[in-house]
Formats: sequence, C-alpha cells, structure tokens
Amino acid sequence: MFVALTTSALVAADSVTLHVAPTGNDAWSGALASPNPTHTDGPVASLAGAVARIRELRAKRNDRPNALVLVQGGEYSITTPLVLTAEDSGLRFAAESGARPVFNGGRRIAGWQRGTDGVWTATVSEVAAGRWYFEQLWVNGHRATRARTPNDFYYYMAGKVAHGTDPLTGQPADLSRRAFKARAEDVQSRSNLPTNHLSDVTVVVYHSWEISRHRLAAFDPASATLITSGEAPWAFMQWGATQRYHLENFRAALDEPGEWFLDRDGTLSYLPLPGEDMTKAEVFAPVVEQFILLQGEPE
Repeated sequence: MFVALTTSALVAADSVTLHVAPTGNDAWSGALASPNPTHTDGPVASLAGAVARIRELRAKRNDRPNALVLVQGGEYSITTPLVLTAEDSGLRFAAESGARPVFNGGRRIAGWQRGTDGVWTATVSEVAAGRWYFEQLWVNGHRATRARTPNDFYYYMAGKVAHGTDPLTGQPADLSRRAFKARAEDVQSRSNLPTNHLSDVTVVVYHSWEISRHRLAAFDPASATLITSGEAPWAFMQWGATQRYHLENFRAALDEPGEWFLDRDGTLSYLPLPGEDMTKAEVFAPVVEQFILLQGEPE
C-alpha cells in the first residue's frame, strides 16, 4: 500500500525544517522561508547548503534529529553532485506545496554566430583550455544528435582483423575485439581527418543485443581498417558474417539539421532544425554527471 504524505504531514513528523530558495544564500541559516528585513538571514540557496546546515546543527546539539528540507519553486544550477553519507540519515527532501523546483546540471552555451554554410558556432573557452569536454547537448529542451554517419541506420563491417600492431603500444597484439575492415566507400571521408582528431571519433558498434562505444585509435585508409583504443565485449563479427556500426563526432559528419560537433579548440558547431532561431535558442551542455552521490561503507 502506498501512502501519500502532504507537506504538512512531513513537517509535523520532523523536528528540524530548513528552507531552500533560488533567492537564498548558503551563508544563511535556512531556518526562514524568506529573507528577513535586513537580509542577514533566510533560506539557503542549494541542497548542499541545507545538508551542511543540518550537519552543523546536529553537531551542536550532539544528537541526530530528523530533518526536512523544503525546496521552493524555481531553477537551481548544480555543478557537483549532492553528496550524502551515513551521517545524513533521517534527512528528507520535499518540494513546498504546489512548488516545482527544477535542478539543472548543465551550463548555457551562448554567443552563437551564423556561418556561410548555415552552421552556427559558439566558442567554449573551457573546452579550448582543456578544462571541459562534453558528449551531449540540449537545444530548446531536446537532446540534439551528435554529428554521425550515416545519418540513418548504419554501416556494415567488411572483414575481421585478428592480429596486428597495436597503435597505442607499437607492439604485436590481438586486435579481434578492437579492429575491423570497413567498406572503403563508407570511410572515405575519414582519410582526410587530422591524426590529432582521431581519438575523438567514436565508433558505435551494434552487437546482437547491445552496443559498445569506442574511441578511434588509428585508421589506415589503404586497407580501410579501423582500430579502436578499447576492446569490445566480444570479437567483432563473432556473431555473424557482417556487423553494424556507425561513426560519431567529426566535422565532416555534420551534415544533417539537428546535429552538432565539438572541436577540441573550443568551437561548438550546430546545424539548426527548420524554424530554430539560434539567437533565441536555449542551449545547454552537461557539467555534472550525477545528481546525488551516496558515499560510505555498507556496515
């Protein structure tokens, strides 16, 4: 049986209540739902701020009272996971009655400029500096497609590669789970790809019941052989005479509306869908992979 608890019921069941609001301040106590007249106290601004205040309160009281964190409506930007440990037991979170809080783990990308080929670009300085790189992008609330080829369906492997020289070590190696021969016409556009861009190309391989994703370690245009940096769970073409795959994340693959590509020099490129106005579009890239992180030992 499921029991629906109202916010008032949750408050009555807990001995400590803290408030979180977009207009809050993590230096405040969180005991007040809105700032006081002198703006010296009020709600905290984040879930992490609320957890910190509750830990401080419990330490001062030398006990562990149950606590409720009431979150007001609005948008909250997060850049790191909310870390909870065993000392946070008895802590609960709830939206205020009728409120709709939204937690956004992305960063807005702005400054878009239109190119002559219809592709819009923006410069992401953190990527150029090597401090950030992302593999997903949201445009106006929808997940955009990373530049890929073919745009629909997939290519088929043309042959196995059992052994060869590992491009990462220069030594002979078993490459059955890392390399395959492609059809020359499928990978022709890769022949002009700069060597320093190879490692960002993703090979998405379709197995009989799952996919595996691999960074490209080397490409030999003469034999149309692709070698990945990591192994697949099984040897390529183990389950049949052909195997499907597609390629992602290189500039030449950016040829379909709704696709995007991120260069290591910080240039983010996007080909808009019909009707999309990039001067008004809301574009976000992820900066945090987890919303909540539970830490501790099971015992």
